[in-house]
Amino acid sequence: MKLAMTHAKAVGMIILANFKKIAAGVAWRWRHVCDQAMYRLTFLHRRRLTETEFVGVTGSAGKTTAKDLIASILERHLGAGRKSPGSLNWPEDMVRVVLGTRRRHAYCVTEISAHGPGALDLPVALVRPTVGVVTHIGSDHFSAFKSRDAIAEEKGKLIKSLPSGGVAILNADDPRVLAMQSLFAGRTVTYGLASDALLRGDAVQSVWPNRLSLTATWQGESVHVQTQLCGAHWAPAVLAALATGVALGVPLTVGAQAVASVEPFEGRMAPVIMDGITIIRDDWKAPLSTIEPAFEFMRSAKASRKVVVIGTISDYQGDSSRRYVEIGELALAFADCVVFVGPRASASLRAKREASAEFRAFASLRDASTYLRAYLVAGDLVLLKGSHKADHMQRLIVDLRTKVQCWRSDCGRLQSCEICELLEVPSGPKAEVNTELISPPTSGSPGPAAVASGLDRSAVIIVGLGNPEAGRVDTPHNVGHRALDLIAQRMAQPWLTEGDMALVVQGQWQEVPIILIKPLAPMNDIGPVLFRLAKNWSFEVRQCILVHDDLDLPVGAVRARLRGGDGGHLGVRSILQAFQDDKFRRVKIGVGQPSQGQSVTDYVLTPFPEAQHVAVAAAHQTAADRVVQLIRQGTQQ
Repeated sequence: MKLAMTHAKAVGMIILANFKKIAAGVAWRWRHVCDQAMYRLTFLHRRRLTETEFVGVTGSAGKTTAKDLIASILERHLGAGRKSPGSLNWPEDMVRVVLGTRRRHAYCVTEISAHGPGALDLPVALVRPTVGVVTHIGSDHFSAFKSRDAIAEEKGKLIKSLPSGGVAILNADDPRVLAMQSLFAGRTVTYGLASDALLRGDAVQSVWPNRLSLTATWQGESVHVQTQLCGAHWAPAVLAALATGVALGVPLTVGAQAVASVEPFEGRMAPVIMDGITIIRDDWKAPLSTIEPAFEFMRSAKASRKVVVIGTISDYQGDSSRRYVEIGELALAFADCVVFVGPRASASLRAKREASAEFRAFASLRDASTYLRAYLVAGDLVLLKGSHKADHMQRLIVDLRTKVQCWRSDCGRLQSCEICELLEVPSGPKAEVNTELISPPTSGSPGPAAVASGLDRSAVIIVGLGNPEAGRVDTPHNVGHRALDLIAQRMAQPWLTEGDMALVVQGQWQEVPIILIKPLAPMNDIGPVLFRLAKNWSFEVRQCILVHDDLDLPVGAVRARLRGGDGGHLGVRSILQAFQDDKFRRVKIGVGQPSQGQSVTDYVLTPFPEAQHVAVAAAHQTAADRVVQLIRQGTQQ
């Protein structure tokens, strides 16, 4: 009977799985049919709009700002028109803006994204622009295109699609954009700082608290242009908008007046002032190529203190850790305080050359907010630079004035955090925040004296990472504990309890004081516990050796490192955040990767299969030997 029930359950699960696949296929087909119907309707409607100027804007940077500036200029001179809202630039957004355009509208300005090869084909066909504006060719979506020339080729499709009576508006300061003249036989208006640009800009100034201003010259007429934008790097977007205006018959003076009324777009160098603290929000996206312009704005700005907060960086080549370190070094050169936040934040700690530098790395935005609330004072100028979808750094601002409940980093929403209903919904148990990093402790005392306070500076502190529960002993996550057990056996010393914080062994190896520590906290919360022990016993990062598992190494492999980031290991991440230092020596024990379909959490908390026991036991021995080697190397320095 039991076997029959098990068989019936298995059959039922197969039927349910097949039903879900069929339902998903039907849903996809239905969406496809609906999309095609909407595209056809858009094509037909666009044919009727023969008197409307359709302006398409593309480029690696400045599209949204240029689009808003163009729309403001055309509205002031031509009257009613349409523009795509916000940064919505996908085909479905083109459908909405085109179908919403009526014959009475004099213009329709759309932002078109080239997020991958072929991405412009459908939007350009839907919009059929009569004016094409290209701002800049940068490294956005580099991973999809593999080269800037490929990016330029894709964006050039906008210019190639223009009708013979259309107008191409091209950046004379960008060789790849200027080369697009060869794609279009009609009228071209160039803009830029170059002396041969048809609409030329010069006298560009943007030193905070002053906003961007410049002089624009068109056919012998020069006009002073005052904007509300922050940063000289917005000059090309301003010139692109003015060039579009004059190409469509808008007087230059009218264009300048319209530009002056446009505020910075949300999350694009947009200032927010709270209690005397000025925060520059540049947190919509953060390709590597946009870091330097934002930093240049901060370098030249006038402020009592400058603070830089960096989130997730995108669209770069090479090693991510190296990039984060380089960015940290650049920021430290002009900022009074630098804060990195996110899963890769610990990689930046290598940029911290001096212990006195105000440089912090937090895996959690909540922890970064706790630090900033204590650090920031009136007169500070703060740059928030990150990627909205990955970081939602806007919550750092919201948390300054009200209690934020949602600290999720995986919601995937693109809307503003301020209007999100999840902002007041708790996102899980509150993580422990190491407030000792913000202000010195005012009270507290060491635990039971398993180890006396005030250790010898030559002492070596060896920390084995793992989970303290009995059922986790032979799992991948506890190989650090097992390696320390071997070292304790070699020292012939017993494990003692240090209050509720750790199991400890104290002894010597060739006259070098040794302390072994197995924290009694869950893996992800080890950092604050180890930090308290460091305070109680007065040991430093340079004295420590961490022993832990590594998913990127095959089972049985052992590697030693002198410092580095967390490599995705949440226990190491907790330690680096607690100490705000990455100069921990490491011995990493390879545990391999989970099988297909198995989660990392399940894998690292499941005992090793019997077939791997020999290799794992050998790795424990090798790891113990590597620890001894690191101790020996330290005594020889």
